[in-house]
Amino acid sequence: MGTFGLAASGFTEHALEQVAEDVVRSGYTVLDGGRLRTLLPEDELDTFGQFWNDLPPDEALTDGGAYRYRRYGRLRVTVGEGGPAFEALPHTTFRQDGIPLWRGADRQFAPIEEKALLHPGMLALASFDTALAAAISGRRDWELGIHQIRMVASQDEDGLPTPEGRHRDGHCYIGMHLLRREDCQGGESTIYPEGGEPAKLTLRTPLDSVFVDDRQVTHEVSATRPIRRTGIRDMLLVDLNPVDEAQ
Repeated sequence: MGTFGLAASGFTEHALEQVAEDVVRSGYTVLDGGRLRTLLPEDELDTFGQFWNDLPPDEALTDGGAYRYRRYGRLRVTVGEGGPAFEALPHTTFRQDGIPLWRGADRQFAPIEEKALLHPGMLALASFDTALAAAISGRRDWELGIHQIRMVASQDEDGLPTPEGRHRDGHCYIGMHLLRREDCQGGESTIYPEGGEPAKLTLRTPLDSVFVDDRQVTHEVSATRPIRRTGIRDMLLVDLNPVDEAQ
């Protein structure tokens, strides 16, 4: 397992190696938002979070729900000693044949705007996830699927972060980053390592994160409910696959 240059402040190569060892040992790691906030200035985190205010409804839901809003984009990232190099990839449909609920469906999501896809906040988090994947695997070239997701819970309808239930997403690694949690309860994540005890946690503060080896664990998130009128949970999900294995 090797480490590569991470072009962001606050994480040394040694610290990245320690996190990588957690993933190798357990299949996942949990990262405190305060630690990841060192990767980007405060004002960039604030402006980055504003992009979740313009997400269209997820029209690919099969249950008729109106609780999820979403955009999707892709990046190719090459990790080098001087840091990662990024290339925005053409928009395409999204497919998850490994999950029965979505098998055979070419889901079409609105594209992530370029100003959001290449925003310093996005690139900082994508840099971290890719550097961690490279540290674990030794692979340098990655294709990233980027998902901006807002879950809205109302008095009439819960938010269902994982309507497919306990699952694997069918990727190599996944970074899950909380951007905003407001006036909602629930949203408890459960991670099921192979041969280990389930781990339960709730992402609460901006940039609280989970990184999983999707081949070693299954995972699910409980419904969100409003504390008052409307509850919001904004997530950035980053799917990581080596370029020669990308779906």
